[in-house]
Amino acid sequence: MLIDPDRTMNDYLTFFTIFITICVNCQMENTESKEEIFNRAKSRHTLLDRRLQMLLKKPYLTAEEELEIRVLKKKKLYFKDTMDNLDKLPEVKEKE
Repeated sequence: MLIDPDRTMNDYLTFFTIFITICVNCQMENTESKEEIFNRAKSRHTLLDRRLQMLLKKPYLTAEEELEIRVLKKKKLYFKDTMDNLDKLPEVKEKE
């Protein structure tokens, strides 16, 4: 991943936040049950955590890796929030 010097870290984080939001909203429209959404969010949260732990064990991080850590933390938080707030969503009825 190449970093464009004209863009700030916040530009990249904003892009990823919007991208993740769109992806999760599309999933929820596909008549998935709360349990399926929870399991998918938990799985992604776990994968992000593994990658984050791998990066944090490194003694030296490049600028790209530091950016990746920030993005991973935000994605991880998003999926955690998804799992925590799932009870507040109405159950999606399956199409017949």
